[in-house]
Amino acid sequence: MLMESTSEKMQMCSLQRDRGAEARTTPGNTAQVIGAQGTGPCHKQLLHQTHSEFHQDTECVYICSHGIFSRGFNLPEYIERNTVNDIILFYYDSNMDSKMPRPDWINSTAGQWHWNHMNLWTERNRLFLTLGFESAINQFNKTGSLSDQNVYQASGCCYLYPNGAYRTSLTHIFNGKDFLSLDVDRKTFVAAVHQAVVYKRLRDGDEVDLQVLTNFYNTVCLDGINVFKNTPKVRLRKVPEVRIFEKQKAGSITVTCHVTGFYPRAVQVDWLGPDLQPVDEGVTDVLPNEDGTYQTRKSVTVPEEDVGKHTYSCVVLHSSVEHNITTVWVVGKRNRFAVWTSLVCTCLLVIGFGFCRCFELN
Repeated sequence: MLMESTSEKMQMCSLQRDRGAEARTTPGNTAQVIGAQGTGPCHKQLLHQTHSEFHQDTECVYICSHGIFSRGFNLPEYIERNTVNDIILFYYDSNMDSKMPRPDWINSTAGQWHWNHMNLWTERNRLFLTLGFESAINQFNKTGSLSDQNVYQASGCCYLYPNGAYRTSLTHIFNGKDFLSLDVDRKTFVAAVHQAVVYKRLRDGDEVDLQVLTNFYNTVCLDGINVFKNTPKVRLRKVPEVRIFEKQKAGSITVTCHVTGFYPRAVQVDWLGPDLQPVDEGVTDVLPNEDGTYQTRKSVTVPEEDVGKHTYSCVVLHSSVEHNITTVWVVGKRNRFAVWTSLVCTCLLVIGFGFCRCFELN
């Protein structure tokens, strides 16, 4: 799927920057988690989207494959993972004695055909990643001691949106930087850097191979999405649980909105402050729970003098609920007292210091 064989191209879509936290390895950084929120076409920018925009993105269905060929890291030489959304369809690495068995939920004839496709082409995927790796090593002159730590990735994906729009991508990456991509419409590879031209010409030189590859992205991958998208596993939804907690700091209170137990992974969490304006405190990671659901949290810092003056609300958008989940931060009596006490103590300290100075001067 990812990589394409000479007789039949590898027919698997794979996500360029994982929609399920793939491990991207770069020299000096053995395993860097990427794509916490998902950055493919199905997950453009979740921050401050409207409800309809969010659901348009998160209801997108995609089939993806991600392959890594590396040397010099504490990883299997070859790793391949294939998913529909963030659900694993197939996994293999070169340290395994045998390939992953077919999941029980893939029980239809069409589903089994697509799964067998992935299984049969694993070695071909590995072959073409190896060729890309060796070409990049030579063109970048990564020989001798420079050949100790290098990694080549091939990622592709096909996306189907609720409105019927369909998109595809295939990208090769060397040592964390774009190397090569496929222009499906023009039926040609595009070199991202000069060093990729040799491998581009090698791939473009096989016209039959290119035809099989582009046919996969235009038809086979779309068929796979239509096969898997309505299965109970893919349609599973779990509603987020939302809890707000506070932490007193010097001069302020940090209020955290903890969202957990949701599925699928895509979620949008925003704080709304005075006049219902978004309070942008940055993006936080989405992390897995042991039961297969996910969790995330987002915090906002409120100055002590503003506590109780304005309303702060945590707004959660998720595909499991028709509308948003809004939770208002209610300042507890203890916190009100703590803030009041802090302010009073400060005032008394200043006044006391003033009396002392007056006493001494007189």
